[in-house]
Amino acid sequence: IERYNELHSKHTVEARTKDNYWMVHKFYDMVTDFYEWGWGASFHFAPRARGEAFLASIARHEHLIALKLGLKAGMHCLDLGCGVGGPAREIARFSRAKITGCNINEYQLARLAEEAKRQNLDKLVDGVKADYHNLPFPDNYADAAYQIEAFCHATDLKKVYSEAFRVLKPGAVFAGFEWVVTHKFDDKNEIHLAVKKGIEEGNGLADMFRQDYVIE
Repeated sequence: IERYNELHSKHTVEARTKDNYWMVHKFYDMVTDFYEWGWGASFHFAPRARGEAFLASIARHEHLIALKLGLKAGMHCLDLGCGVGGPAREIARFSRAKITGCNINEYQLARLAEEAKRQNLDKLVDGVKADYHNLPFPDNYADAAYQIEAFCHATDLKKVYSEAFRVLKPGAVFAGFEWVVTHKFDDKNEIHLAVKKGIEEGNGLADMFRQDYVIE
């Protein structure tokens, strides 16, 4: 934890980017059990309707992804940056498509496999140790793909989206939700800077991408 703290307190964005693989891997080694205990198996936010339960909003968000991708039985979809597989299990249960999660963290992949088996979803949900900067799949491999607040850990966003495009079949759909710094961010505002730094340090990010850059 000392090295992680130093990367955020004493080092530059360039240094964190250089050590990004180590930083992200170790971050999730440290926080995964806490996340599951305090947040649930789906490590993401979701719009929440008035009176709606938290877990219901998470599930509805994941069902929306399945519907937008047109997932159904017989299709094969990639979850790029899958965590412990909460979204993959929910989407597979909802759509009956097969979901393969990609992750660099062995512990999270073990939790994915354990929970898929426990919930009798192991024929529909599996995991592969894979870096989404360099996916171990051939061209035109998957029927669909998605990422949920995962590409914020990327060091080369163009490479990551290029890889997603490469492994998708022609005409396949990709869905994603991302954290960004909006055009309202003022890099001379100390409060804005402190909030950005807190998000980065508290979530294993080297740097937050600008909204315009992500859209481009």
